[in-house]
Amino acid sequence: MESELQAARLLTWRAAKMMDHGKPNNLEASMAKAKAGSAVTKITQKGVELLGARGYSQKLLVEKWMRDAKINDIYEGTQQINQLIVARRILDYTSSMLR
Repeated sequence: MESELQAARLLTWRAAKMMDHGKPNNLEASMAKAKAGSAVTKITQKGVELLGARGYSQKLLVEKWMRDAKINDIYEGTQQINQLIVARRILDYTSSMLR
């Protein structure tokens, strides 16, 4: 869980540093968003698992965090969109070439 968090954090810092220096960071920002989205979902689901039956109790915040993470991913569709943006940038495809 910690490695997922650190990876997302480092990608975010890298994209922010590039932006601060006036460099284009579309690829890096999309990678950071995709990684952060998957990391928050994995981390909160694992937190619920680790707590066992208590993890699903509404008395603990971890259950709410897991629902929020999953709803955000479903509602926003950010994971799939950012993965598509990353693939297009890496493969140098246009939006019509890779949908």
